[in-house]
Amino acid sequence: MFLSGIATAQNLIPNGSFETYRNCPWQDNLLAEATPWYNPNRATPDFYHTCFQTGQMLLPPRSGQGAGRLFFDQGWAEYLGVRLTKPLNANECYYFEMYVVTDTPTKYQTETLGAYFSADPVTNPASTDRLVVQPQILDNAPQSSITRLQWQRIAGFLTAKGGEQYVTIGSFTKTPQFLGFYYLFVDDISLVPIKLDLGNDSTLCGRKSTLLLDATTPGASYYRWNDGSTKPTLLVTRPGKYSVTAVTNCKTLQDSITVNYALDFDLGADTTICNGQTLTLNVPTAAGATYRWQDGSRQNTLTVRAEGRYDIQVTQAGCVATDSIYVRYIRPPQLDLGPDQSLCGAQLFTIKPTLAEGKFSWLDQVPGIERTVSSSGVYRASVQNDCATALDSVYIDYEACDCILYAPNSFTPNGDGQNDQFLAYGCGDITITSLAIFNRWGEIVFQTATEPFQWNGYYRGKACETGVYAWSITYKLNQRGKIKPGQQQGSLSLIR
Repeated sequence: MFLSGIATAQNLIPNGSFETYRNCPWQDNLLAEATPWYNPNRATPDFYHTCFQTGQMLLPPRSGQGAGRLFFDQGWAEYLGVRLTKPLNANECYYFEMYVVTDTPTKYQTETLGAYFSADPVTNPASTDRLVVQPQILDNAPQSSITRLQWQRIAGFLTAKGGEQYVTIGSFTKTPQFLGFYYLFVDDISLVPIKLDLGNDSTLCGRKSTLLLDATTPGASYYRWNDGSTKPTLLVTRPGKYSVTAVTNCKTLQDSITVNYALDFDLGADTTICNGQTLTLNVPTAAGATYRWQDGSRQNTLTVRAEGRYDIQVTQAGCVATDSIYVRYIRPPQLDLGPDQSLCGAQLFTIKPTLAEGKFSWLDQVPGIERTVSSSGVYRASVQNDCATALDSVYIDYEACDCILYAPNSFTPNGDGQNDQFLAYGCGDITITSLAIFNRWGEIVFQTATEPFQWNGYYRGKACETGVYAWSITYKLNQRGKIKPGQQQGSLSLIR
């Protein structure tokens, strides 16, 4: 990643993209035309620019119109040298970056190409051999990653000793094998201090204003804002204090900024109210502010009595803030569950709600609209729309007569599908909890405490004899919120 925005403002490498020149380079060996670059030894580095097509540029520059070129062979090492725009500060961290490309990747030598920073220029005008210095930045990319005619980044961090004001770029640790010579184009060279600056505290105008905070830090591998986001930028849409941490291999940086909003108001989201209602729109007062609604009124409040869009413009000094809201009117919801009911015994009742202008639902989440009930209780429902919610309830009372348990006095378990089971039932307020059947000697021939509470006339898999049996049922009676236990016995004739 070439940090163009940062490099442009802070790059300490002058003419790092080889864009400017003294005279258009019309042939090889003219690095001196790319001022202020110079040749550190007796070799002949090149400078090419699209101002003159020499045919030597095998691909376009990585950016802009110019690029440098180095040649390496046994006993021949070319370099690029330049004086920095200002000396480096002691113990300060800097990020270096450049891009290189070759048409012979198999000959490219890794762990040799880099950059050396020094207080004085490194030169050897009498030799073409490599310079014997230890570069602070060195390419360590694996050989397998080098691709023909594809720009590759060489980058690293430098902690300055102080006073370094020259950089020398080239091959420092190895020379090519016999017949291993190769060319290397170089472009977009930058050296920037590792700094993080979100800028000064700021005041924006109105809630619609935004501010893009840019924490992009040269060489940073990780960002974290106070809201948990991990991108180098953050879009501010509301007032507050914003802080960020950026982590590089050289050091960890932090910064914060407070963003305030002038004329910070909001009419709210579009809304719906009931016919006949009013809505008061309010904008907080601000010293020296003027107000103008869509109807020309100048107060900071406006009473809404009709459907439509309402706009406000507030002006204070050089700040103008606007907002709008759409108010919709609809009829209120309607619901009627009918009158309370007094029922008797096992009688069933179907509640048939009358409703309009909304979505219906039972408050106990029973599906459907009409509902058949068989026990005492209060049944509640609602009808809701964007205007309001209508609630209603109906009371069903089974205490109008005695709530009793019903049981047949005979049954015929002969498999004809009629009266084959002994089955007891009661009014809706009764919940049966157990059933027991006894023979004439008082022995239990059937017993259950789980539904269904019924007997098929068998005992241990064998049909019981015709005769008289006794039954005993326990139950719970639930009325007016009170639960009472109960028990009832009776006789039963089994007929086959």
